[in-house]
Amino acid sequence: MGNRSAAGVAMAVTLLSALAPHVLLGQDVGTVEGRVTFENVPQIGEFQVSDAVVYLQGEDLTTELATTLPAMKPPVIDQRNYTFVPRVLPVMAGVKISFHNADDEVHNIHTRSKGRRRNRVFNKAQKPNSILSTVFQRPDSIRVTCDIHSQMIAHLLVLPNPFFTKIEEDGTYSIAGVPPGQYEVVVWHEFFDTVISTIEITAGGVTTADVTMSR
Repeated sequence: MGNRSAAGVAMAVTLLSALAPHVLLGQDVGTVEGRVTFENVPQIGEFQVSDAVVYLQGEDLTTELATTLPAMKPPVIDQRNYTFVPRVLPVMAGVKISFHNADDEVHNIHTRSKGRRRNRVFNKAQKPNSILSTVFQRPDSIRVTCDIHSQMIAHLLVLPNPFFTKIEEDGTYSIAGVPPGQYEVVVWHEFFDTVISTIEITAGGVTTADVTMSR
């Protein structure tokens, strides 16, 4: 019985390895981290340092390689006090995103796509205390507004892989679990020009990529 159990475990491990040869261990991946600083900061209430998004792009960064990343919470945008919360939300293409109307008044979700291969846009009314869900299948930059309340603006960055993060209030960021290779690190903020830098990730190493955003 013991021999059969051992043989079964060995067979299962062999089968798993064959089905998932991409699985990486912690020592096989690296980290990119750094600090984002801003020049000529606009004097408007909508500006928030933490609305900057840092993400990696490269052909080798597939969803299947993200085995060392923590599970992500389902992406949600609330409509609260006539404001989209959060104002900026990075999501992965193909993942369901939900819009929740927490106000006591009707809003509407109006999306506008900027990508070359645009996602299907929509303009739908949403009753109080209701949830509207959708999926954007392609990487894109999507502006979200409410035509009823013009002050309500949000941005969805639909990204091709899960290697992304929003920066902290002090401008720092970190993306771990990245497979070794050469990639582009992209920093986006709605009020600044997008910055793209080339980085090299090594197994078990930490790559520093500091970025200055200018208008």
